[in-house]
Amino acid sequence: MDKKAEAEKSAEMRTAELLKDAREHHVPVMMDSGMAFLLAFLKEHTEIRDILECGTAVGYSAIRMASVRWDMRVDTLEIDPDMFAQARANIEAQGLSDRIHVWQTDAAQFETDRIYDLIFVDAAKSQYRRYQEHFMKNTRPGTWFVFDNLNFHGIVDHPDLSSNRSTIQMTAKIRKFREHLLQDPRFETVFYPDIGDGIAIAQRIL
Repeated sequence: MDKKAEAEKSAEMRTAELLKDAREHHVPVMMDSGMAFLLAFLKEHTEIRDILECGTAVGYSAIRMASVRWDMRVDTLEIDPDMFAQARANIEAQGLSDRIHVWQTDAAQFETDRIYDLIFVDAAKSQYRRYQEHFMKNTRPGTWFVFDNLNFHGIVDHPDLSSNRSTIQMTAKIRKFREHLLQDPRFETVFYPDIGDGIAIAQRIL
């Protein structure tokens, strides 16, 4: 095995260990089928290079996205200081600090002049509409938004699955956002209810 292959295998092993550790500690990371779908989408759309991620957690999804191609660049936002520190360490361990930049901030407060090719939203579920509108200025016609957890374990469509009042209120907001997104004339949106925990891909057309 040559040095490049060895380095790639080592990176894959570190990523697998990161995922295993995240799940053992109940860190919210994307479901395997959702991640596979997102990575396939990025590989298919080679024009996507600059990505904004809302919700870093421990950096797993940012690492996976940046690893699709050598020219991928990710700005990722995390409000929790412990998660932020873990993410920075994990990204540095993968040798990706030059292409993944982690910001400790509430996504709705983040300001930049950068225009992104794709914005991946996997943060506070009740704030998805707010994030969408906040980052419109960082998009152009053709920019993609990807929203995860639009089923929220089936509770969005079946609120009787939960007896937790705050969960029911939050999933009602997700349902309202999902309906808004599908009708928003600024976007062409496709909702994939059976992939991951419900993923919507919306491309700005106006």
